[in-house]
Amino acid sequence: MRLLAPLALALSLSTISISAHAGVMFQGFHWDAPSPWDKPWWDTLANQSTDLAASGFTSVWIPPVLKGAAGGYSNGYDPFDDYDIGSKDQMGTYPTHWGTREQLLRAVGVLRANGLEVYVDNVLGHRNGDDGYSHFRYKDAFGQDNKGRFEKWPDFFSGQSSGFGRQLNHYANGTRDGLKEAGDWMVNTLGVQGMRIDLATKVAPDFLRDYLNSGAMAGKFTVAEYWSENVGELENYLRQMGGRVSVFDFPLWGLLKDMSNMNGFFDMRKLQKAGFVARSPGHAVTFVENHDTVRGYPTHGNKHLGYAYILTSEGYPSVFWKDYYDFGMKKLIDPLIWIHENLADGATENRWADEDLLVYERRGKRGLLVALNDNASSGRGEWVQTSFGGNVTLHDYTGNQGEITTAADGRVRVWVGANSYVAYAPRFSGGGAFRPGSFEVEQQIAGVRDLDVKPALPGEWAGAQRIYVEGGTTIKANLFWRDGLLNDGKIQIAIAGEGQTPGKIIDREGRYKDGWGEYRTSRTGWYTVFTRVESANKAQGEVSYWLKLRYQAPKKI
Repeated sequence: MRLLAPLALALSLSTISISAHAGVMFQGFHWDAPSPWDKPWWDTLANQSTDLAASGFTSVWIPPVLKGAAGGYSNGYDPFDDYDIGSKDQMGTYPTHWGTREQLLRAVGVLRANGLEVYVDNVLGHRNGDDGYSHFRYKDAFGQDNKGRFEKWPDFFSGQSSGFGRQLNHYANGTRDGLKEAGDWMVNTLGVQGMRIDLATKVAPDFLRDYLNSGAMAGKFTVAEYWSENVGELENYLRQMGGRVSVFDFPLWGLLKDMSNMNGFFDMRKLQKAGFVARSPGHAVTFVENHDTVRGYPTHGNKHLGYAYILTSEGYPSVFWKDYYDFGMKKLIDPLIWIHENLADGATENRWADEDLLVYERRGKRGLLVALNDNASSGRGEWVQTSFGGNVTLHDYTGNQGEITTAADGRVRVWVGANSYVAYAPRFSGGGAFRPGSFEVEQQIAGVRDLDVKPALPGEWAGAQRIYVEGGTTIKANLFWRDGLLNDGKIQIAIAGEGQTPGKIIDREGRYKDGWGEYRTSRTGWYTVFTRVESANKAQGEVSYWLKLRYQAPKKI
């Protein structure tokens, strides 16, 4: 019997619909993101989190966390070991390409401290790095070869493969159970709020429904990468999934790419009721570019029109790292995020469309009138009906045009410069700068021999995990272990600052205890959580445990 199974929350859920929600997602990486040993990507992302939250982003999608077959050169899309997140000396490296386990957990903690949700990229379709015969074996927490959990054999695989690895057989019980158990461990270890499913076309829908309603995955936001530009195919997939996932809106992406790349020769009428978002806005994640499209099917220019569209329209928009930082679009995107979060709500009503000009209104609390002109050389103006009423002054919150006033019948003449956009609404008190909240992070440590953290050892302090904590706050620790593993003894937890020996001891005695112990931090920095077993019984052996930690990370490192 595995340690994790009895300790995981047992949930029996019917398939439920978990929709995309209001907010703006940030894709926090790209394919070739630099991650040298002295400046790992996890630290780069953590240090960007304050800026992202201040700009109005509400969630960050992080790259795959499992170590890949290419070791330090892998960006995680060729996963090897389901229990190595930069914590074992395998594939020629200890850290993953993105950094170590500790740096990863610190990044998640800092993102949460800045009020951001964290979505992990999850590869469920394949594994890579076997012995050449579809046999995968791993190291354990002590570094012993062939002792790690979730060993895989040929019947775990379908017999098909790609450049990313061998295709998993999702109908094999060993595969299904192993992936669910590993997913529960990953979500609890990281403390994330959701996930992206990579290459969902290669993951059996009935398995994925079961997976997403199991353990720590249950109730978490999930967006699937089902790459199809056919709206009907996405609708069918959503039905197969019982509405449990959102999907990336590839049909809309294709249209926005054409609009941007055709330099004014795109027919803007095609964007009326366009994409999957027009059918199911609550399950659509809209985007202009991502780490895959930019390499194979890039949008070459005029991306500002695409971002103006997705950040003023329905759906859950996602902004790509390279567009925001590397391609210099932050100054254009930030005002659009503000518009999305303050003005862009309610149903959509199309007000005008021709080959060059598209005008639509969001009929939410305050109302929003949006116009896009893709003509590369000429501005466009048009009288359109609105629901604002007569003699109402409208302000362009993009800053591209001056104020306009509706006529007595509610109509207004909208003017849009060449290759530009506007977003009009009445002025209102409020809005202003974003004031993001801050959250504690809850992360869990499984101290088990066949995982990546050692169990509690008799009479010997073992450093279970380092965590990065804000000074003057409280670390809360809650310990669980299996019945029958302690012989009239107790497990002790101690927490110490950097360079310090174990200090305050939190004891847990008896067969099973459930309660939070606390440790007050004196300064911001690394704190090590130690464990040991104290017992007068000389036959006492190691004890596997599950430790929940709840703490406040700082907003920067």
